[in-house]
Amino acid sequence: MVVRVAGPPPADSSSPLEVRHDGRLIRAASAEDALGMIIDGYADLARGPERTRARLTLALRAREVVQALLNAGEVFEQSTDEQRQVLLTDQGATPPGLDVWNAVVPLVLVTSFYRPLGDRDQPRVAGPGQIWWIDPETPTSLLETLHQVRWLDVLRMATPDQGSRYRNLGPNGAAGYWWRPRAAGVDA
Repeated sequence: MVVRVAGPPPADSSSPLEVRHDGRLIRAASAEDALGMIIDGYADLARGPERTRARLTLALRAREVVQALLNAGEVFEQSTDEQRQVLLTDQGATPPGLDVWNAVVPLVLVTSFYRPLGDRDQPRVAGPGQIWWIDPETPTSLLETLHQVRWLDVLRMATPDQGSRYRNLGPNGAAGYWWRPRAAGVDA
């Protein structure tokens, strides 16, 4: 069962998964069900490669939005020309092949293109550099990492057999950045 409602969750909510996205609260029995409310037509896709492609498409779209917001900050001006080129490049066509990321602006990457799944080596981080990863491999990993980069808010994620895999990163998310105002009555 999936429910999409506006407003804060009631204190007695029994949904194993609650996600705030696009101004609405999504209550679902599983990460797959929640993605069905976020990705148009996801529930109608066959399990396997079709859903994997849909998750990758969402990850790339979220990466673009989050990177643009990070780039809009005042520290962007401290980036070198080479770093700006990486930060401003559309990664959907060709993700960057970097050895080291040391810019003050975090770089948002999608795991699908980097080892062990992809054919590129993962870049190392040096100096003030940060890399924020979005992982569309599974529905759960996608929701968790979209929360970590603050594209959506996972309010609750638990499964009956293994407990919660979700690690609450507090109000500052992946690396101490909060790029949008907190919704009233919601503690992430």
